[in-house]
Formats: sequence, structure tokens, C-alpha cells
Amino acid sequence: MVIRPFAIPPDWLRFRSGDWGSARPFSFGWWAVASERTELYEPSGRLVVIPRGAMVRYREWYGCDDPVKNPNTGVKLPAEECGARIAELEAGEKLAYGVLDPAAFSSDGGPSIAERIFRGSGQKVSFRPADNSRVATRGAMGGWDQMRSRMIGEDGTPMIFTFDTCTDSIRTIPLMQHDEKKIEDLDTEMEDHAADDWRYACMSRPYVRPKPKEETEPRFMPYSQELFFPTQKRKRIERI
Repeated sequence: MVIRPFAIPPDWLRFRSGDWGSARPFSFGWWAVASERTELYEPSGRLVVIPRGAMVRYREWYGCDDPVKNPNTGVKLPAEECGARIAELEAGEKLAYGVLDPAAFSSDGGPSIAERIFRGSGQKVSFRPADNSRVATRGAMGGWDQMRSRMIGEDGTPMIFTFDTCTDSIRTIPLMQHDEKKIEDLDTEMEDHAADDWRYACMSRPYVRPKPKEETEPRFMPYSQELFFPTQKRKRIERI
């Protein structure tokens, strides 16, 4: 799923996702959705197939103090400055929407984090609350299921990719582990901020893996007379 950067076609839909953090790292990601099947050859000669509808993470901004010495420590950047920086990164781009950690919309007697980001960006960066579903409930797929389904993809081809420049996603997501008490969820004490960012992005564009294709060739099952006709009735049938 890790690919070399390429020029995103201008007609591909773009959006942003984010997981807010201050004492802990924040994670913001920018995504493009393939509007048609695309084939790319990397310098190594590897063929990369991006199916229609696949999501490509082409940029990320991760607020970590020091990935080596303090890997799970945030930079405590004010939300207003964060908004201004996001606006700079998006200069000249047209995004369809943005989704952000729902906790960023809560307010305790003052403007929420989402509002402060909006103000700091000069009213250029807006978000809506992300779907925070984590595990499946009542038949509906949870965020981790959505993310896993896109990673598995169709016929071995993923439906989600990331540029190799998104180093913090590549560094942290493969290390995620299950929660010991709730096996279907992740251990939230780990550095799960990029993973949550991805989860919000996936939930904003629900994906369902296609059902296996129906068999076209007839199936031949071994025939057993005993299976279909009780022993006591078999003689009568044989006489007929």
C-alpha cells in the first residue's frame, strides 16, 4: 500500500481527515479518491494498480515532539496556529470536505478546537465531526473493519494507499495491537493517532468488499440413493 508520490489528477476528489492532540500528537491527512482505474510504473519497475474508488493519502502533518525520543508526545500547538498551517499546506487546492475527531467539537464555556482552527485559518479550513465508530455494532461495520476491508481490497489489490512521504503513518500503524480487554478494538494507550486519522477517513467513505463471483460451471455432487429415499421406500421405487 506504500507507493511513490505521483501527480494527483486534477479531477480526483480530495478531502482531509484529522485526529486532534495537544499533549499527545495530532495527525492530519490529505486524501485523493481515484475516479478511474489507474496504473503506474514506479522507478523500480513495480506496477501499481489503483482501482476506481481507492483512497490515496498524499500528504500528512503529524504533531509529534520527537518520534525517536518522545514518540507519543505532542507539540502543544495552539489550535489557531494549527489552522493557519493547514491553510498554508492547502493553498491552491480544492477540497470537498474535512472530518475531524468528534471530541474537537466539544466546548466548555468557550470556542471548540474545531472553531479555533477555523478562525486561525482565516475561515478557510472547516471540518465536520467524524464518525467515531470503532467496532461493528448491530450489523454495521466499525471503523477498524472499514480500514481493514480497504487494506485487503479486491483480488489482492488494496483500496487504500499512502505515499511513502507519510512516514508517521508508516511508522505507527503496523505497530498497533489489540486491546487486551476488548479484543475487537485497539489499545488506545499506544501511538494510535495516525490510525485514528485513517479510521475517520475510511468512515467518511464507507466501503463494502464485493461478494465473490457466482460460479459459472455446474457443480456435480455425489449421488446417494439413501440420502434422498429412505430404505423402506427404495424397493418400491426400483420396481417402478
